[in-house]
Amino acid sequence: MKPTSIPSALIVLLLPLLTLSGCSWFGGESGWFRDRSDDYREARPVPPPVIPGDLSDSRIGEAMFIPDVPGMERYLAQDDFELPRPATLFAREEDRGVRIQRFAEDTWVVAPDPPSLVWPRILQFLADNGVAVVREQPEAGILETQWIEVRGERHRDIVRSVLAEEAGDVPLHRLKIDVGQAVRRGATEISLTQVGTDGAPMDLPWPERSSHVRAEEVLLNELAGYLAAEVGQAGISLRAQTIAAEPKAEVVTRRDRAPILRFRLDYDRAWATVASALDNAEIPVLESDAIAGSYQISFDESQFRGDEPGWFRRTFSFRRAGIEPLKLSLEAADDGFELKVLAADGSANVSRDTAEQVLNIVREFAS
Repeated sequence: MKPTSIPSALIVLLLPLLTLSGCSWFGGESGWFRDRSDDYREARPVPPPVIPGDLSDSRIGEAMFIPDVPGMERYLAQDDFELPRPATLFAREEDRGVRIQRFAEDTWVVAPDPPSLVWPRILQFLADNGVAVVREQPEAGILETQWIEVRGERHRDIVRSVLAEEAGDVPLHRLKIDVGQAVRRGATEISLTQVGTDGAPMDLPWPERSSHVRAEEVLLNELAGYLAAEVGQAGISLRAQTIAAEPKAEVVTRRDRAPILRFRLDYDRAWATVASALDNAEIPVLESDAIAGSYQISFDESQFRGDEPGWFRRTFSFRRAGIEPLKLSLEAADDGFELKVLAADGSANVSRDTAEQVLNIVREFAS
């Protein structure tokens, strides 16, 4: 008996059906190779496993730990929202380097890395110059060196050479290095204090202003050059992760109050920090009043969304939709000063998203 043949026309009709059903077998919601790229959207928190008391839970932990992000609670309370773009995307390239900052009579170094990375490199700088550390307090961000003897003018290391040239009127010196979080998030501030004596080594009090300011400035310049050259990359210090737990500036968002930028600085430096940030971010200042602590600014949100201006926009500077006149008010607080974003008339009639964006930009563009 001959095998029954299938008509070619029937095969043509069956092929699309087999193809469609085959896709569901291999893909689709119940297929072997289902697309799982959106599964995270359905994920919900579950209680952690309960480990019996006679067993160890040391090997159980979060596979993909999600850290808490300040201000996210108000977005999580909404079913649908547009996540604001972080202002750090718009920071200037030159702000990512090591810089020397001066304000009034103070000088300090700003490094773009967090204290936990900078701390071991400072230790390495001292070790490379043969300077021992006798007191190390990462929690307070303080390093104190041994007494450094300087006799004569020729020394092989940088530290003693600088002290001999700039503060050679006394033979014994000690250094204190203060390390803390900078105004800009993720950066580090470093300051240095020197004290000297021509008598027996003793625990002299650290002065507010050294008699050898030039020596401190030159040593800070040498340290800044060392950090900028990425010499002495000694890894990360776990102890130094707690340095200056309270940052010098932070955006505080609360559900029942308008957001603020809190400065743990004196008024003069807080005022100068805001002025510098507005200048760095190229936000036009219409007027300012240092006595009242207020700035009138013209805020163009599209400038910080990556929109490229066309020829017409670059040529003509008249006011367009999207540019909002705002008032920044710097007010005294318990532990420093608070910067608020207000409407041009001084009222609080400003959207929360706009206020948060302006405050984040001020912090990220601060020097």
